[in-house]
Amino acid sequence: MPRPLTAPPDTPWDTAAEAPRPAEDGAAGDGGIAGLFDRAAATYDRVGIDLLPVAGRLLVRHARVAAGERVLDAGCGTGACLLPAARAVGPRGAVAGIDVSPAMTGRTRERAAGHGLDWVRTYTADVEDPHDALPAPPDGGYDAVTAGMLLSFLRRPDAALGRFHAALRPGGRLALSWWGAEAPGWDRVVQATRPYGPGTREEIETDVPGQSPPLTPERVERLVYQAGFASVELYEERLEATFRDPDHWWEWTWSTAARAFWESVPDGRLPAARAAAYRALEALRAPDGSLPYVLTAHFAVCHRW
Repeated sequence: MPRPLTAPPDTPWDTAAEAPRPAEDGAAGDGGIAGLFDRAAATYDRVGIDLLPVAGRLLVRHARVAAGERVLDAGCGTGACLLPAARAVGPRGAVAGIDVSPAMTGRTRERAAGHGLDWVRTYTADVEDPHDALPAPPDGGYDAVTAGMLLSFLRRPDAALGRFHAALRPGGRLALSWWGAEAPGWDRVVQATRPYGPGTREEIETDVPGQSPPLTPERVERLVYQAGFASVELYEERLEATFRDPDHWWEWTWSTAARAFWESVPDGRLPAARAAAYRALEALRAPDGSLPYVLTAHFAVCHRW
């Protein structure tokens, strides 16, 4: 059974129900995904590249989040999906954000308060841990669950999808997003730097968070049907960004989950790995020296009977 945890007294959720522990400011985690994002939190989404906020707004739009609804945002990060969802539901609705990283939920809480979104609550919880209960709204089911760019970080996405299905009311919907392929040529950067990391492709994909192979729409569709969803809508969007120069790209990679790879490179080899990346980037530079970046974002809206 999930361990019972006490929700804040002013929470919009049923205080008699089990709820995850409220997020609190504190030291970075001791490793794994939580520690990775704790270390990234200070600069996450703060380096002038708006791919995540754009993807978050698109996810909320595809999910058709409406005024008065109750939404759970899983893997809320710093609020890329949660903040537009909170604006969409308005003060008659409520949004709960959960993330495994205390530093991330702390930033989301601060941002929500700064925008006057008093109907937002954030919690530190692991969607893959069956002992971490999900907060439940008074009617016993969420209208929508959003999970932006979360699936690729899960060891057991099937288990998490099952929990999301159970958390939804009948007729509720789950909205997922995940990154697809980069524009042609960007794979050269990965290939140029792989030799400096943990070793083989299998070791990177197994041991380093954020380095798993891209999900495919077919695989996600199969997983959500196996989790019990009745129908799935699939969407694809082309997102664009521009790095000022290789140094800007370097700063951005360290602000994202991609820092996991750079952290895996032995200190003595990091300058050489950076130089190898910069050499690969030269072929991608525009005449003005900038680096145009194009990335595919996939979305799935999954409906429960």
